[in-house]
Amino acid sequence: MSVLKMSVIPLLILGIILTAYGQSSVREGMSFEVERSLSGLAHNLISIYNMIDAGEFSYKDGKVMKGNTDLTSDYRILDDMKNDTGADVTIFIGDVRRLTTLVDESGKRQTGTKASPRVIRTVLEEGQEFFSPSIDVNGVPYSGYYVPIRNDEGKVIGISFAGKPMESVNDTIQFMVGGNIIICIFIILLAGFICNMLAQRMVRTISCIKQFLGRLAGGNFSQEMSPEVLRRKDQLADMGEYAVRVSRSLEDMVQKDPLTGLLNRRAFLAKIQDIWETEPLTVAMGDIDFFKKVNDRYGHEMGDDVLRYVAECLGQTVESGEGFVSRWGGEEFLIGFRGELSSLEERLRTTSDRISERQFGESDDHFTISMTFGVALYRKGESIDELVRRADELLYQGKKSGRSCIVPDSIKK
Repeated sequence: MSVLKMSVIPLLILGIILTAYGQSSVREGMSFEVERSLSGLAHNLISIYNMIDAGEFSYKDGKVMKGNTDLTSDYRILDDMKNDTGADVTIFIGDVRRLTTLVDESGKRQTGTKASPRVIRTVLEEGQEFFSPSIDVNGVPYSGYYVPIRNDEGKVIGISFAGKPMESVNDTIQFMVGGNIIICIFIILLAGFICNMLAQRMVRTISCIKQFLGRLAGGNFSQEMSPEVLRRKDQLADMGEYAVRVSRSLEDMVQKDPLTGLLNRRAFLAKIQDIWETEPLTVAMGDIDFFKKVNDRYGHEMGDDVLRYVAECLGQTVESGEGFVSRWGGEEFLIGFRGELSSLEERLRTTSDRISERQFGESDDHFTISMTFGVALYRKGESIDELVRRADELLYQGKKSGRSCIVPDSIKK
């Protein structure tokens, strides 16, 4: 009986701690992810409409306009976003809903309704983005993110909204919390059937997993699971492998661009921070020439194919350990390289040739693309932002001089 107590009691205490810790971590993590994902959707909604027409939103004579484009009753973009993400999206012109995926009980679009006074004050009047984990949207509790829509003069003329019903968000959180509780209960039950020696080993194993999950909750994706955990031939090893898979999945979600699979901006800055002030260090800012024309003529699906192909080519520019590539935004890409400027410049020329040789589209209506790069070498004492800004300035110089070129640091005046 004493051995059983020694086996169960420590794990019982640990299970309680893990349960409480897991619930708190999951709730905080899910709340952050909900806010981040809704923010991205609200911003993307504006970006998508800006690619359709560069003009401003307006409502005239019962028509919803984007520049010279009539959007009245055209819900393809909004409905596609809802189908892909499960989130409702809305375009307010002024404080009135004009385009929305929100429907009433009869299935009618809830256009013509107004934003809440709090949203009007914060977004329209103060020009600030606004997130609420619980806000009333036409009588239904939502987690919602609001982004101001501005005209060319910077005046707020509308609002982009993305939100999910609180019931859906809470169900997801409860599912995650329930999973953590089940894992903890399983560990405690398993401890009741082993001897004292194995119990001590189990305690050490669970401690390793707990530390792994704790660091994972803190955003550490570079850690390795303890070999002691992975060498086991029981359920705890499975749990360790599951934690590793979860870590990798979360890393992809947090650090990678979902379309291209490249690093996102946040992950790139974190990686370059790790090697900062090591010499030599070179960055290259690249941009697809006339990419908007591709989307306008051939559609966004073709545009996505172009972005994926460019990402594949750029990803092969630097080998593992030499550097890393990120999608900086839209059709812009940023490369960090542990090497001399001339070496990266030579590789970029080969990559540029490969990119320009690829034909996209149908045989009777095909096209090719080109890229412009600005390449900057780290100068002692400058910040990351300054280095990236210099690369961007060189890229801009290349755009002004005719595009489809590589502008290295050495010729910048």
